[in-house]
Amino acid sequence: MSAAEREEKVREIVLGVMDVERSELTRTALFKELGADSLDSIQVLSDLEEAFDVEIDPKAGSRMINIETVLEVLAECEAQ
Repeated sequence: MSAAEREEKVREIVLGVMDVERSELTRTALFKELGADSLDSIQVLSDLEEAFDVEIDPKAGSRMINIETVLEVLAECEAQ
């Protein structure tokens, strides 16, 4: 999977959980500022684990505050 495909898949997962417009969901837009709560974060983490067939450490999950950091955490999980 290319980096662009990976990013698009992450974006689709986040959009499926959060009620935001695609244009608002930039690489650096903070999920919290877009209205995400802790339940949204848990759902995104769960959906990412399923979609990418990885296990995300909850401590690493807490670092996932925007698309950019989600991609970093996924890269770390896949490298293990």
